[in-house]
Amino acid sequence: MKKEETNDIVQYLIPLLNKNNISTENCKIDVTTEKSGKQRGDIWISLVSQSNKNFENKITCLIEAKHRNSNIGDIDWRDAMSQGKEKAKKQKLNYYVVTNCKSDFRYYNVHDDEEIYLDGKILTKIVPLEILQKIQTQTNEDSSYVLHKASKDTVPIISEASFRKSLKNLANVYRSAGLKKGDERIDPTVSFVVLKYISEQELEKRTLHSSIKLWHELRNIAYSEEGDLKSSFKIMVDNIWDKNSEYKNNRYSDFKDLIDIKDSKLKNNHFKLIYKELDGKKYHGANFDLYGSIYEEFASQTKKKEFGEFYTRRHITGMVAKLLLRNELKFRKLKISDPACGTGGFLTEAYKSLITNYSSNNSLNTEIIKELKENVFFGYDNDPKSVARTKLNMFLVGDGHIHIYENDSLVDWESCEKGWEKDTFDYILTNPPMGKYDGEAKIENFSFTNEKRYELLFVERILEALKSGGELAVVINDGALEAPSRKNFRKKLLSTCNINAVISLSKFAFAPYTKEKTYILFLQKKQNDEISEIQKTPIWNYILDYDGYANSDKRYRTKYHDDIPELEENFDNALKLLKVYPADKDKFEKEKINYEREINPREKSEGLKGKKFGYVYIEQINEGNFFNLLSEFHLRPFTTNSIGINEFDSLLSQYLNEFNKIKEDFEKRMGKD
Repeated sequence: MKKEETNDIVQYLIPLLNKNNISTENCKIDVTTEKSGKQRGDIWISLVSQSNKNFENKITCLIEAKHRNSNIGDIDWRDAMSQGKEKAKKQKLNYYVVTNCKSDFRYYNVHDDEEIYLDGKILTKIVPLEILQKIQTQTNEDSSYVLHKASKDTVPIISEASFRKSLKNLANVYRSAGLKKGDERIDPTVSFVVLKYISEQELEKRTLHSSIKLWHELRNIAYSEEGDLKSSFKIMVDNIWDKNSEYKNNRYSDFKDLIDIKDSKLKNNHFKLIYKELDGKKYHGANFDLYGSIYEEFASQTKKKEFGEFYTRRHITGMVAKLLLRNELKFRKLKISDPACGTGGFLTEAYKSLITNYSSNNSLNTEIIKELKENVFFGYDNDPKSVARTKLNMFLVGDGHIHIYENDSLVDWESCEKGWEKDTFDYILTNPPMGKYDGEAKIENFSFTNEKRYELLFVERILEALKSGGELAVVINDGALEAPSRKNFRKKLLSTCNINAVISLSKFAFAPYTKEKTYILFLQKKQNDEISEIQKTPIWNYILDYDGYANSDKRYRTKYHDDIPELEENFDNALKLLKVYPADKDKFEKEKINYEREINPREKSEGLKGKKFGYVYIEQINEGNFFNLLSEFHLRPFTTNSIGINEFDSLLSQYLNEFNKIKEDFEKRMGKD
């Protein structure tokens, strides 16, 4: 090991391990094991002490350590990943850890290098020995999700990688049955997933009549050579939603129209292949958008483009929900809304975030779950298909689909009879449509703008729907935040609410559907007596250059470029510090350095300049720059290089000479022809 890395391990890493109750006696530094051969592991952590002869057999973690100046994704970090993966495999570990000994820690699945999630969050810190053991036992080639504070189910929850693999296998089944790409494949897949999920729900608490044979009760037929599984599924569907049944208005009534398998081209053998492919995993609690995965796999290119108009990727919605609801640790009566819900990504992630928060605080019980399912979440969309998608996704994630309505959220309040009212919601999180608005809302009823544009009108209407002190996270385009013609819109925004944070997203965040540059604003509505005066507190900005997926139309998962963990790690404390301003400016000035940083060497080598994140004082956002709110404008200002007249003449003469040579060569060629 390099001397610098050894010193960092001793000075920084070992104390961190000890602080998390991992004794030095449970560690061996810079040694080989019988299984690793000649390859030395930087730190092997075992469940037993060094003196125990079973130390190597009880190894539960490998840490590959780089020097403290290493950054996630740089050459040294990638080298550590490569070595860690190889050594961990030899030791029969399911994961490995890479760190720079001081600030950055990442846990990787040895099978695919996916980052490890602990109770729904990417793991970024040292954890105690008991959790390391849970990571080792729960991580596998199909899952990088580890449960610590929630009980682990006996049936594994489906992972996104495993589900996408199943979808590709289903594509082969559909191809053999003559089903074309598009609805012919989407509809039956959604149907089977819904029926599987209903079976899971009924296993927990039976509400349907015991005579109705559900998914789990058809296994003998599905796995036998004989037996008509297709007919059994038809009977199941008839019985669950039979018009003559006393159960026709059961808790699954809203999903009847999503089931489309009765007249399918699929034959009995196809049903059995599909059943076997989807069986054996639990879909309740899946930490990704099942519907979105189905649509992306089977939709045509035209349909995908349409789909992109209302689809926000789940790693974005999940991040936003976690950040917005970070302080909701103990249950209280809440109303949370998305007034342009699309496929329901923000609402489903908000539901999961609250479940995680309450579970981690040991406050989750049946009464709270009932409240979350029935009274907390409200979604609105003017597209009936989007309403159906949202209801389905809410249902799949655990419920909360009751108050999802078809409704134009921009119309007058008087015509909204579904809970969409002024001063109603504690939280709103949304990605509203952008562009020209041709709906029925009257522009004279709005005061922020006189433009008929979705994004501008939505922001005003959403703020009206929030309670005083309520919080909002909204995706908005760059034009709304910088165009000089929209100066008054931004001024009105700064007067009506406090902008706590601006997150700049990569232009590929919504690719391939659109590459429009977008931002996420985190706002808090002012109390009535504070409105009209422009906010005084600074605004924290973070530029999310990398969101964990390739910055290209092919949004595949990347191993090294993911800023989201760093954002999540700093967000809460960065905003807490804002609360001392302006009352204690000295404290703010002293501590703000902890939540500001320049781009690091690896980022610089990739062409980035300026700051990664930091505060922008409100004095920097003024009439002179049209109240510009773009993160890049303040953290990475554009600079120009001036040259003298003599240098300019020299460059101009050089370019003219080159142009004349090209021109002469072209004329000669033309003359020859």
